Amino acid sequence: MTLQNVYPWIQEAHREGYAIAAFNANTMEQMQAIVLGAQAENAPVIIQVSHRALQYVGSGSEIRGLQYMAALGQVAAASVDVPVSLHLDHANENEVLQAIALGFTSVMFDGDYLPFAENIATTKRLCAIAHDAGVCMEAEIGEVPKPDGAAYDPNEIALTTPDEAETFVQATGIDILAIALGSVHGLKDKSVSLDLARLQAIRARVETPLVLHGSSGVNNEDIAEGIKHGLAKINIATQLGKAFTGAVREVLAADGELVDPRKYLGPGRAAQVEAVRERIRFVGAAGKA
Repeated sequence: MTLQNVYPWIQEAHREGYAIAAFNANTMEQMQAIVLGAQAENAPVIIQVSHRALQYVGSGSEIRGLQYMAALGQVAAASVDVPVSLHLDHANENEVLQAIALGFTSVMFDGDYLPFAENIATTKRLCAIAHDAGVCMEAEIGEVPKPDGAAYDPNEIALTTPDEAETFVQATGIDILAIALGSVHGLKDKSVSLDLARLQAIRARVETPLVLHGSSGVNNEDIAEGIKHGLAKINIATQLGKAFTGAVREVLAADGELVDPRKYLGPGRAAQVEAVRERIRFVGAAGKA
């Protein structure tokens, strides 16, 4: 298939009480694992590309990274017969515009660093451009921090308020809204609980499908409960990295003379396929393609 706009699938998931899984990819092998896992589960899937991934793939150039990932995403989507979307995550304005021009089918503008009114104005303008191009638009209100950030304090995370969410959605016209419920990017263990009461309060004010970032560190019970209350897109990155890297470590530990990258990247890819399949089943998207 060609790359698809994710929004119709998210709308269906939102109506029916399941979620679409969005998996981060940093390499070709990871991107292959995502679509192979989706094919095996007959599920729609989102390949997600972060700002850091762009820098890595582009050897320091975000624009070159976008070009690489756009081309890889098109090939990956064409290799399977389930719907695949290519999403740019946590991007600045220029990256959003470049991604739309290169064929990404979903984008997220991260204007959290801007004053609230300016964030609204910029998001609204980019949303109009995205919609004209048939691209899904995501934005975020609140803070989903990284544990390696210099200012990270788990007790001082700015969680999304219902008032902010309602105002932002109505003013911008975005398709999906990422909200902060206490999750953290990059955690290796499932040790975080979500503020489910806050989620329900936001859901009472906002009909727009909601997104959970940083799900790898959230306990499964809270993710499942969150899906029941409107989380229709679940972002997954660190869990995939653990599966991929764990398999690579096993191969290299067993053969200290190994030099052929295919001999360890292949097992890494296979391990990630299984991680992708498990998460697709968990969020309820298996069989929904």
